[in-house]
Amino acid sequence: MGDRNVLVWRFLGELPRVRQTAAERAAFEESLVADLRATTSRYLDDPDLAVLVSRLNLGPRFCELWSRRAVGGHKSAYKIVEHPDVGDIAMNSDILNTQDTNLRLVVYTPQPDTDARSKLELLATIGVQRLSPQA
Repeated sequence: MGDRNVLVWRFLGELPRVRQTAAERAAFEESLVADLRATTSRYLDDPDLAVLVSRLNLGPRFCELWSRRAVGGHKSAYKIVEHPDVGDIAMNSDILNTQDTNLRLVVYTPQPDTDARSKLELLATIGVQRLSPQA
């Protein structure tokens, strides 16, 4: 499991362009670790999970949360995504789980009553072009 794993970003680096309050960050971290503990209990012999947990144990915050032995599921979160061209985008992320498989789908939606939708529409229009002031 590489560096595109949200657990690796959160506990061994930082989530790129995501801003949270201290309370939101703590709840997010607790939820992630409880979800990982639930996953490891279902797949006791998975070598990739063992490697991931071993790697994450390098982070003191992960060790603290892992030692609590909480089991749970990560379902949703509120996030502010910092975009270099359009500024802050308020997003909700929800995790949809399938019943018969372990497939999870993360769905991001704009936070209601914010300008997030219009910023996402602008980004959809400009694509990968960079917005910059005229010289």
